[in-house]
Amino acid sequence: MSASAHGFIGSHLQPFTELLPQRTTTFDPHELLALAKLMKSPPDQSADGPDPEENLWVPAGYTYFGQFVDHDLTFDSTSSLNPADRPPQGSHIPSNLRTPRFDLDNVYGDGPDAQPFMYDTDGATLLTGTDDLLRAPNNRAIIGDKRNDENSIVCQIQLGMIRYHNKVVAALKAEPPASWNTPNNLFTSAQNEVRWTYQLILVQDFLPRIIQKDVLADFQGKDRHQRRFAYILYTPDKRANLPREFVGAGYRYGHSGVRTGYRLNPTKALDIFPGTDPTAPQESLLGFDPLPTSHIIESWQRFFPATGPGADTGITGRVTGGGSPSPAELQYAYKIDSTLVDPLAALPADVPEPTAATEAAAAIAPDPLPFAPLASLALLNLLRGNAYGLATGQDFAQALRWAGKPVATLTPAQMVVRVATDAVPQGVPVEPGVQAFQWTPVPASLSHKTPLWFYVLAEAQASVLAAIPGDASGVFYETLLLNGPGALTQLGWVGGRIVAEVFYGLLDEDPDSVFNHPAAGTFKPRLAGGPGALLCMRNLLDF
Repeated sequence: MSASAHGFIGSHLQPFTELLPQRTTTFDPHELLALAKLMKSPPDQSADGPDPEENLWVPAGYTYFGQFVDHDLTFDSTSSLNPADRPPQGSHIPSNLRTPRFDLDNVYGDGPDAQPFMYDTDGATLLTGTDDLLRAPNNRAIIGDKRNDENSIVCQIQLGMIRYHNKVVAALKAEPPASWNTPNNLFTSAQNEVRWTYQLILVQDFLPRIIQKDVLADFQGKDRHQRRFAYILYTPDKRANLPREFVGAGYRYGHSGVRTGYRLNPTKALDIFPGTDPTAPQESLLGFDPLPTSHIIESWQRFFPATGPGADTGITGRVTGGGSPSPAELQYAYKIDSTLVDPLAALPADVPEPTAATEAAAAIAPDPLPFAPLASLALLNLLRGNAYGLATGQDFAQALRWAGKPVATLTPAQMVVRVATDAVPQGVPVEPGVQAFQWTPVPASLSHKTPLWFYVLAEAQASVLAAIPGDASGVFYETLLLNGPGALTQLGWVGGRIVAEVFYGLLDEDPDSVFNHPAAGTFKPRLAGGPGALLCMRNLLDF
């Protein structure tokens, strides 16, 4: 894919770095296929109300905010899913077409001088449609990253960030230009303010929801000088770009949090992809077209809480709500665990990279794709990690333990997937209409040396397994997943440490970040609620 096809971003192309040395051997792709098949949840219908799949630490909007953040950081159009293509044998070097900074280039593009068609005549206000993104005559969004139009939720987060920028521009116009953080430069002053607010939301609102508290302790609430010696993996010498382990495994945790569908407003709830029945309605959340009026999220309360991490109903237990039509009830992401919802096992033909399904089919031949010719997201992730040569989850646990962290390597007994079963838990009365699950081990060859992406998910799932081991055969009813420890999952020491070190490392390395810019020392975000308002994504979108 050319740079011009990616929102005109991408003047630099450089290889990803690595946190640990690459593996010299690769996993058997047929074993990866067997694991991918195991990771598919049973078909399920979207519904309002409490859902056993929900993760009460992470409201549903943070899945798509995480996707928005990913598009700010990385875009790899060069790598192959075939390990033989990586150097020195091949020439397909996994590379990044994005700036490895939290600079919102997916919102700003190359700025008003290089892309004036995205901006109003004041050279600072970003253009939008009435209730949609700015669009060309062919209906494609005119934004800094075309991927932020790929579904109706991330499209509206993109629109929300643009509107927030425009509100900041309007507020600055009412103030003396000499008082702006970049005196007399309206666009840069607004851009700085929006970027710094976004960066603070990342570390104060986003990371504490997805990463266990003890894993974040070395970074959260510390200043840049205190964090200097905290880094174990993403040290300054590795920050020329993003690490493969983050791109190919750690930050792909979010795929397990995707729901089958979401309620957008009182009259519209949609699945993420169209159904496979050609005689049934094909409306879904898939984007790259004008946002239908019926898809407008009338209240961000459906996706983001107005409370901080750990302060909402995710901690006390979920007993009501779940996206009911009225009032606007908060929906939650699905658990960070080793299962992905059924639709992700057969991605629509235009969702993955154009060659991904073909490359995946070649990698596992003569075995067929599970839903040929459609690609499985779990299989794509496992093959990508294999092509990147990522160190195993056990390698990372050992590296952190050698650095003095209290990291216990997962045992083979913890390398399991929650698979639907018709078995009835022993000694438990039959519950009609309630699904039973069984903890099922992964292929034996992967239980001691485990692909990093799966290890990250199994690590987050470990708390559920410990709380709900099931009967002697590992069988249990899904109702046990609704509240308490069975409903709470976060990234553990391996996955959480990779994500935390990359986020903080990028901010510490960036001279223009909220941690380093000379004008950011006294910075106070403009959020709904005025000075001192809670710094969270909901308040930004409500502003």
